[in-house]
Amino acid sequence: MTQLCKLLLIEDDLPLASLICQYLRANQCDVTHVSSGEEVDMLFNIQQFDIIICDVMLPDISGFDLFNNLRDRVECPVIFFTALDEDKDQIYGLELGAVDYVVKPVDPAILLARIKAQLRRSKPQLSTQLRLGELVLDDKQKTLYYDGDVVSLTIQEFDVLYLMAKHHQQVLPRDELFHKIIGREYDGLDRAIDLIISRMRKKLMALGVDSISIRAIRGKGYMLSYGG
Repeated sequence: MTQLCKLLLIEDDLPLASLICQYLRANQCDVTHVSSGEEVDMLFNIQQFDIIICDVMLPDISGFDLFNNLRDRVECPVIFFTALDEDKDQIYGLELGAVDYVVKPVDPAILLARIKAQLRRSKPQLSTQLRLGELVLDDKQKTLYYDGDVVSLTIQEFDVLYLMAKHHQQVLPRDELFHKIIGREYDGLDRAIDLIISRMRKKLMALGVDSISIRAIRGKGYMLSYGG
């Protein structure tokens, strides 16, 4: 199974730590457990972790102070995990920069859900945009922008342009374009893709975009070239 994350648990309650580690490891977390600030300092590569769960009441240092010590060493999210349930403690922990504050006792499944939520937020979002000079194609919005303005394209016109832009300078066979855009196998006669490309070319020409050309390669398909 795919590993969810590499996680550091800083917790001095050993029975509780064992329970949490067992549950998280059963759910694809690679967990390292330490029980004091001194043990944190002894870790060889603390930058390896995707997320840190930190108790506040440790035997040798406050979790709040430990967090301050770690801020220059780690970039991953930190969740405070503590029995301190007063509002002032929660506010202080969050204002320090922790991404969450989980009060004990907590169901391990709830803790895992909070971990997953923070991992989703911390992961870089994959861009759905392609840029060709002054043209920006946003696949998520199915929208083409030219010099910041929206260009009117049908969904099929956009999808053809986006697919060709992703593979510019490569010949895309007509049957592959037909299957991906129209959604059925090409019969060798249907001119739907040719008509879509023809309309799209006219719209690009009307904008005055001369850095992009879409050529029919005889017997092979179409190729988008970009000279920007």
